[in-house]
Amino acid sequence: MEFNKKNLMILGIFFGVMLYFIGLGSYIALGPSTEDYDLPRQVSSVLKLSGMGLICISMIVGGFFIEGFDKDAKVLLLIFGLIFLLLNIFIISYS
Repeated sequence: MEFNKKNLMILGIFFGVMLYFIGLGSYIALGPSTEDYDLPRQVSSVLKLSGMGLICISMIVGGFFIEGFDKDAKVLLLIFGLIFLLLNIFIISYS
């Protein structure tokens, strides 16, 4: 497999989605969190935020630096990357 910018962006999005769903599953696997035992929620939050961050970075960098896409696809990558970034900052990080 040839590693060019487009393949690296796709790999980044793939690993970001994978980390996000591992974060969802880790909350279930570690059991319920209580006031004294907050580890499941913390581990789940770190994995989900890391996954969403990787998705945002891949989309924003892909929108700027990948050749071979038309202008509309680049703009869509940038817009969705910024939307995911704002979701990550204002909604998911507070849950």
